[in-house]
Amino acid sequence: MLLLAAGGIGFGFGRASVDWGTPDGFTVSGSMTVDGSCGSGGYSDIRDGTQVEILNQDNKVLGVSTLNKSTGSCHFTFTVRDVPAGERLYGASTGNSNRGVIWKTQQEAMAEGFHLTLG
Repeated sequence: MLLLAAGGIGFGFGRASVDWGTPDGFTVSGSMTVDGSCGSGGYSDIRDGTQVEILNQDNKVLGVSTLNKSTGSCHFTFTVRDVPAGERLYGASTGNSNRGVIWKTQQEAMAEGFHLTLG
């Protein structure tokens, strides 16, 4: 597991579903898991409805979605549809700005999605 130590976010490999979306885009699915108490204290920005952004290598927002509560009290899922293909890098970001961005190639984003862990 890679960790972004400064931002406290890491990602693990897991299953991601890929939907090709529009002819020029694809769908990115993923999850956010908080190890600890989400929605309060230092994690008050991570809750049902928090915005998720998919960015390109120039930090241009390519698509947005929100965290949806899934299983357990601190596990959320998200799906971002119609993400434009052809970028060099794709990043996922959620929560406040000090959380950082996790970067992947298009192939990795399509095959794995983004599975973020905080805490």
